[in-house]
Amino acid sequence: MAGCWDERLYKNSSVVSLTGIEGTIGSLTAYYAYPEATATEMKTIVITGDGVSPRDVRQDAELKVEQTMDLSVLSTVLISEDTAKHDIYEYLDIYFRDANSPITSKMAIVQGDLKPFFELSENKQSTAGEFYDRFITSLEDNSFVIPYTLQTATSIIFEDAQDLALPYLKMGEDNRPKADGVALFSGKSFTGKTLTADEGLLLNILNDTLGFSTRISHLYKESPLTVRVNNLKRKLNISENKIVIDLKMQFMVSEFPKDNLDKKTTRKELEGFLKEKIEHDLNEVIKKLQEAKSDAIGLGRRVRAFHPEWYKKDWNEQFSEMDISAKLKVEIVKTGILE
Repeated sequence: MAGCWDERLYKNSSVVSLTGIEGTIGSLTAYYAYPEATATEMKTIVITGDGVSPRDVRQDAELKVEQTMDLSVLSTVLISEDTAKHDIYEYLDIYFRDANSPITSKMAIVQGDLKPFFELSENKQSTAGEFYDRFITSLEDNSFVIPYTLQTATSIIFEDAQDLALPYLKMGEDNRPKADGVALFSGKSFTGKTLTADEGLLLNILNDTLGFSTRISHLYKESPLTVRVNNLKRKLNISENKIVIDLKMQFMVSEFPKDNLDKKTTRKELEGFLKEKIEHDLNEVIKKLQEAKSDAIGLGRRVRAFHPEWYKKDWNEQFSEMDISAKLKVEIVKTGILE
């Protein structure tokens, strides 16, 4: 019979679901949020710790809680943008040294101070980590950010031929967190450059990592036009110093008050309009990636695998200087519920 000698009861621990870190090695502050039940309600407690390293700040926080902190169900890790501009793995290493630490937690880069993001969580009925986990998952489902967990993000950090791109959050004027786009990394550090939410959606198209729903909106002759991606096919054409990303996209029309989509000429006009606009925007995103020396698309992996003779060890520098462009073919395959 199996024994229970190694059981860990939640009632004996402060179960942390959200953590965040700001500062630099030598002067760090960390936040830990965990739920606490009273006779009438469930509330979130936020504890801070200070120290010289991630392990040191956790030990400092342990001095302020009535029960040992348990991070085995940690849902989300928030990192200050200034902290992320240094070697980000220095702050993540601690999670891979403890067998009880989860590696499926979501990650996000935060603009400004972390404190308001934790103060907000004190008023939530759900645990703080669950709130941000659902928030980031929603962004992934709508293709605004590339889906990463602590494990997959760390594997990209150590990848020489691809760079990380994490959700970039800021506190809105209504004191609610808002997704402000995507934070671009080069190597192990945040470049300080970001993409907007709409550009993040285009990055997912280039990376072929679309979520459940991908919608693109434009004005066509002063009339709203919204299309949803029905199918995407990507092919990379690679030569010595040139990469062309060939994309074939099928759309269904979600919004178009002008209608007349039963006419072939109208659909062709819309296809031409969408091709021109989206192709231009895709190439603008590629330019921003090259300026940041951030290969968030992972083109280096393909070059290294199939054309090693063209791959250089300093891929970020090579990526920024290459001739990279996107070519798009568009087809409208659905115009409504029945067609």
